[in-house]
This record gives sequence, C-alpha cells and structure tokens, in this order.
Amino acid sequence: MAIKEKPIWTFRTSATQQTATKSTARSRDVTMIIDEPIERGGTNEGPMPVEMVMAGLAGCTHVISNKLARANEVTIKDMDIEIVTTMDSRGTRLIEPIDVPFPKIIINITTTMTGHPAGIEEVVSKLKEHCAVSKMLRQSGSQVIENWIVNGAEWAAAA
Repeated sequence: MAIKEKPIWTFRTSATQQTATKSTARSRDVTMIIDEPIERGGTNEGPMPVEMVMAGLAGCTHVISNKLARANEVTIKDMDIEIVTTMDSRGTRLIEPIDVPFPKIIINITTTMTGHPAGIEEVVSKLKEHCAVSKMLRQSGSQVIENWIVNGAEWAAAA
C-alpha cells in the first residue's frame, strides 16, 4: 500500500530527563536514549545530542539518495556513510556563544550503483538540494562536504 505524502506535515518528538545527562526521547512508537559519555558525566547509554544530529544526517543521506536513485532509474545496491564532524564546543562548554557549532562536516559516501551515468550524476549532485538535515546544517553556516566513492572510484559531481 503506497503512502500519499503531504507536502507540509507536522511530527512530534517528546523527551523526558532521566538524569542530568540522559534523556529518553520518543518519536512515533520509537524510543531513543540520548546520553553523554562517562568522561562527561554521563552513563554512555546512548549517543550525545550532537551525535544524534549527525546520525540524522547519515539517515537522511541514505533515504534521499535512494529516492533520487529511484527517480533517476538507478539502483543503489549498498551504501556506507562515514561522517567526520569538526565541532566548536565553546558554546556547549559555556565559554561563549558561537554562531556555527559545526564549522566543517565531511560526509564520506561509499556506494555501489547500477544505472546510466547521467542518472548516477543526478543522485550525487542533487543530494545536497533535497536532504533536509544537510540543508539545515548548510544554512546554519556549516561547510558540508560530500565525498562520493561510486563503484570503487571517486565521483566528482558536475559543477
């Protein structure tokens, strides 16, 4: 059964404090634990809030790449995503407010795709235009760099 998606919709996430560093969040019927590492006073039972943002970026990259692939008659057989984030933690450490907490984010995407090279080019070049998390980060001032390895070779998107 196909789901008819609305162009604008509302979703909810709720969270409850468990300790000074640990929260339990819920979206739909999914529960997530958000926590700090032991060295920061947490219990290390879940990702830190900033790691959750980057996990969201990875998930968005995966989902939108596959939507673009289907729209361009390309098949993504596998995809591995590694995100390397530079964070300016002066704001979260209460040293001083900052404007751009993540000055540089590198997304390394390794994938196997089949289809016409023009279709693959559409996937690679259009991802940044459609991934909501990537757009949010870019518009907040973060430099988001996508490095693609497609079928074992570096793929540079057309300018």
